Amino acid sequence: MRLLTGVMLGVLSGCTQASLVPLFDSQQLSAAKPDARALARCQAEAQGYPSYDGPLRMGSKYDQSKSSKDTLDKAAAREYQKQVDAIYSYLGFLGQITEYMRKPSPAIRAAARDCFNLALSPWAEQKALAQSAASKQGEAVRKWFLSALAINMMKAEALTDWQMTSAQRDWLALLADRVQAYATPRRQRMDLYNNHDYWSSWAVMGAALVLDDPERLEWAEQGYWLAIGQITPRNGGVVLPLEAARGKRAGEYHAFALTPLILMAEAGTRNGLTLYEGDGKQLHALAEEVVHFWAQDGKGVQFPQKQVAIDDHKMAWWPVYAHRFPDRLPLPADEGERFGSRFTGGSLAGLWGESR
Repeated sequence: MRLLTGVMLGVLSGCTQASLVPLFDSQQLSAAKPDARALARCQAEAQGYPSYDGPLRMGSKYDQSKSSKDTLDKAAAREYQKQVDAIYSYLGFLGQITEYMRKPSPAIRAAARDCFNLALSPWAEQKALAQSAASKQGEAVRKWFLSALAINMMKAEALTDWQMTSAQRDWLALLADRVQAYATPRRQRMDLYNNHDYWSSWAVMGAALVLDDPERLEWAEQGYWLAIGQITPRNGGVVLPLEAARGKRAGEYHAFALTPLILMAEAGTRNGLTLYEGDGKQLHALAEEVVHFWAQDGKGVQFPQKQVAIDDHKMAWWPVYAHRFPDRLPLPADEGERFGSRFTGGSLAGLWGESR
C-alpha cells in the first residue's frame, strides 16, 4: 500500500505527523461578529432537530423477492421514510447552514458557524447513530450520515473559522469506527462488494480528513482500489457489474456509486495519492458512461431494460470532477448547483479556487 508523501516525509524527518489536506480550498472571509438576527433565526430552527435516539433497525424500501431489487415496495418505502425522516431532515438542515457559509457577508458566515456548532452539540454529546446494533439498512444510513457530516464539517472549516469540539471529534471518530467495523469483513466477499462499500470507504476517508488520521485514509484507499477493480468492459464501454444487475435502476445505481469514487479520487489526489492514474484512469470512462445514462442520449452501454430517469442529486460527483477536469465532462452551463445530495451536504460546486 502506497503511503502519503507528506506523512512519509514527516516520519523520515522525525517530525510530527503532517496534516492531511481537506477536500475543499479555504475561502474564509475577514472576521466579524455574527449577525444577531440571522443567528437567532437559525438557533430557533435548530431546536426542531433534537438528537436522534431511535434504533438503527431500518429495512429496505425495495421488494426483496426480486434479485434486481429495482422495484419499490410501497409499504416498506413508507415505513423506511418514517424511520429516517428525522435523520435526513437534520442532514438537510446542516446542509442549509453550511450553504449560508457561502454568503458574501462575514457576519452571516459567522452566524452560520455559531449555529452549526449549536446544531451539532446535542447529537455529538449523545453520540447519535453510533450504537453498535444496526440492521443492514441501518448500517447504510449510518455511513451516509457520516459522509454528510464529514463533508459539512469540511465546508465549515473551509468557509469559516469553525473548529471541532472534543465531543464532536469523539463522535465523528466513533461513527467512523462503526462504519469500518461493519465494512471491513465485506472486503472478503467481492461478489457482494458494491456501492454500499464505496460509500463506506468514502465516509471513512471524509472523516479521516477532518480528524487528520492517515490510517483511516489508508483503509479507505484500499476500498477505493477494490472498487476500481470492479470496473468492467462491456459493449464498447464500462460498467460496474453489481450495479448493472439492478434492472431498470442500473443507470441510477451507477450514478449513485460514482459519487463516493470521485470524492475519494479527488481527496486522495489532494493528499499525494494518484487515484486518477494507473488503474484509476478507468474512472474517466465510468464517468462518461454515467453522463450518458443521466442524459438518456442513447450513447454508451445499453441495458436490457428501459431505465428510470436519474435524479440530479444522484449526480453530486459531477461538480467535483468537472472542476478537476473542466474539458472532459463540462457541466451544463451555470447549473452546477443542481447536482447535490443530502449525503454530500448539497452541491459541491464552487468550493475550490481556480481549475487545476
